Amino acid sequence: MPKDEFDPDDPMELNGVAFLTDEDTTEAMTDCFIEEFMHMGYNHKQLLALFRNPHYLGMNMVLQNRGQQFVRDKITEVFARWGRTIQSFGTGGRRRQEAQESTPNVVEVENQSLLASAAKENPNDTATDPLGNSAPQLNL
Repeated sequence: MPKDEFDPDDPMELNGVAFLTDEDTTEAMTDCFIEEFMHMGYNHKQLLALFRNPHYLGMNMVLQNRGQQFVRDKITEVFARWGRTIQSFGTGGRRRQEAQESTPNVVEVENQSLLASAAKENPNDTATDPLGNSAPQLNL
């Protein structure tokens, strides 16, 4: 059989399987999506665009079911967990001010909101993530 055609009897053919569950796994699934694309070099705006793309079914389902603010919060949380700094998503002036008052990790640099890492980096620590960037030291 040619390589281009799908053979349902081929045991080596990749098949997706869905499991029905009562548990809401949206948060863990969202974290996995964000981490995977972050490690491939996507920035926060590109990630949000992937969630908006209807061709990425799982990511788009999260956006449709939980909303854009949930996705933005998860992107910010995952980036902070990995010690990555992101620019703000461009919220309006009032919403930006409210976010700065409620979030102690937001710092003003040249009139742009940047997220300061929640993890402390130790200059003597040589641990790196899979892409070679310095991995944050997490205090659990």
